[in-house]
Amino acid sequence: MTATLTYFASRGRAETTRWMLAACGIAFENVGLTQPEELEALRATGKLPFGQLPLLELDGARHSQTSAMIRVLARRGDLYGDSDEERALIDMTAGAVADFVEPAIGFSFQPTPQAALAGMTRAMAKFGPRFEALLADGRDHVAGGRLSFADVVLAEATSHYAERDPSLFDRRPRLAAHRDRICALPVIAAYLASPLRWPLIDDDVVVLIARVVRRALPPHFPDPDRFATP
Repeated sequence: MTATLTYFASRGRAETTRWMLAACGIAFENVGLTQPEELEALRATGKLPFGQLPLLELDGARHSQTSAMIRVLARRGDLYGDSDEERALIDMTAGAVADFVEPAIGFSFQPTPQAALAGMTRAMAKFGPRFEALLADGRDHVAGGRLSFADVVLAEATSHYAERDPSLFDRRPRLAAHRDRICALPVIAAYLASPLRWPLIDDDVVVLIARVVRRALPPHFPDPDRFATP
């Protein structure tokens, strides 16, 4: 079984799905768009249910919207808990992680690294203690006694943070230890060391995305309207 994941040639909002594919042991092909004509051609096929990326193609089905793709994979990989109570906690945690990771995903879209780090620091102050509370009393996993997709998405998000500023975890040892445990899982470690792993997003990726979707760049970039269409 091989999946195809189509997105811009970058990590971005497809990265969580890549981690989930790895966690489920599903081989996948990265299709990274770099030109606006590629996106226009893809839209013309009707494959994008809402006209947006990323797109996951698996077993003849097409899935969009990251939260939906994650849950499709969680059910397939038995990473969705063992009770309604556990599944509710997993969903709540995943929702919080989606908010938590936003400043990290948007790092290179901010006017300065200092402004970006300030946003990440605020998010860590808000969410860090709550995530650590889920891992209190020696718990290795967010819900129940085994791996769930909440662990995968949380570790992916905290990896974003660690790559930008490891000191954000100086007061969050349980969160750092959780990230290290998940990243050490053989299937995750293999993905992180593979050519499928795009580099950290930088200014070049911001330009690439603006070019593909034909939209304006953040205003601090030179000639921010160079790709925008009327």
